[in-house]
Amino acid sequence: MKKILVVGAHGRTGIATVKELLKSPQFVPIAGIRNKTQIAQFKNLGVETRFIDVRESVAKIKVQLTGIDAIVIALEGGWMVSLDGKVKVAQAAQQAGIKRLVLVSAGAIQHFHDEKIMSWMKEMEEYSAALYYADMFVRNSSLDYTIVRPESLTDEPGTGLVNIGQDLSHTTVSRTDLARVIVQSLASDNTVRKAFDLQKGSTTIRDAVASV
Repeated sequence: MKKILVVGAHGRTGIATVKELLKSPQFVPIAGIRNKTQIAQFKNLGVETRFIDVRESVAKIKVQLTGIDAIVIALEGGWMVSLDGKVKVAQAAQQAGIKRLVLVSAGAIQHFHDEKIMSWMKEMEEYSAALYYADMFVRNSSLDYTIVRPESLTDEPGTGLVNIGQDLSHTTVSRTDLARVIVQSLASDNTVRKAFDLQKGSTTIRDAVASV
């Protein structure tokens, strides 16, 4: 089974992703956490933890990547985390020879510099720029990336039904369904070097991911 490191595992999206990975016969989740207070919740799940502090250097992050087959970046935070942190994890992955990476971004962020820019991006300009340029770094890298851009995230139960595309209507999606899409993307070669928006919808996750 492949070992999948979830960076930002202590966040709500990260925890949801770890739990969905636990259900897969293909993957073993490794929780990338920032401090020791977060160990207990993953120990109770039987999940190994590693300390990944994205405020540290690329070299220190790379040390924690031994034996990892793929990385999910599910970081949530300000613009330093959303740009500097994500880029350093991607750089560490490249230096460690890890090709597969799934990056959680934000719906429609690809339109930050065009006429389809969303109002929230104008209101949160620095944060939006951080998300946009983190995406650009990954897309211009040699990584086998998948960039998932969810619309507004909720903590509602997942339905297992989503829409995937480039120009969606910008509604919501549950973190559980986002996590399921992440896991399905890791298992699907057709998502390599692809980026897509995600919202709740009417298509099963398996079929939606297969259509990317």
